[in-house]
Amino acid sequence: MHLDFVKEFGVSPRQSQRSRKSDFVYFGLKERIIIGDLKPGQTIGEQQIAVDYGCAQGTVREALIRLDNNGLVIRNDYRGTQVSPLCRNEALQMVLIRKQLEKAAARLVASKLPDEVYHNLKLIMNAMYCTAQDGRIYLCSEFDRRFHGLLFAQSGLKGLEPILNRCAIHMHRFTLSGRTEKVNADDVFQRHSHILECYRTGTPEEAAEAISEHIDFLIKTWILNGTEEAV
Repeated sequence: MHLDFVKEFGVSPRQSQRSRKSDFVYFGLKERIIIGDLKPGQTIGEQQIAVDYGCAQGTVREALIRLDNNGLVIRNDYRGTQVSPLCRNEALQMVLIRKQLEKAAARLVASKLPDEVYHNLKLIMNAMYCTAQDGRIYLCSEFDRRFHGLLFAQSGLKGLEPILNRCAIHMHRFTLSGRTEKVNADDVFQRHSHILECYRTGTPEEAAEAISEHIDFLIKTWILNGTEEAV
């Protein structure tokens, strides 16, 4: 179902609101993979997906290429397309890479956020709060990736943006797959509000520390989740 994100929240979780059919297929399949509806190793048949979404197989193929670039599927000329594996260690390594990327960006962005970007980030935070409160956990994760992606974009490290996005997608896939319970909306809002204010008025080291603490919390709470693995 299409959502008018701008009308509902004042902002979209995505960088653009393109209406190409392949976008619809891409976002639909991405959600199903991240929440665990499509399981690791499961084959994705282009013909069946084309029927399900009422589109041409070429449109499905375009969406699958994008999912392959995200690391969510593995494409093979002979065996077709399968959902990629999912494991704790890979998720942990990706979130550690994400931590280093965001700390580096924080040092570049601190005290330099344009007012318009700050306003958009506040809108995204409000959308995260609303979707978390309503139990729309996947949509909340989309807004979370938009929040961190927009902050990172201010650093000018454009070549690293796809890496950050891929790391964030896989962290959310590991933490959301099969999850049904809500997240704490107040906690989500407060943690991101602290990050935003440190980026806006803090020193480079204060901004880097804020994002580092946030990601350490995610590692401990969602990735390790009581295991004895060390970060």
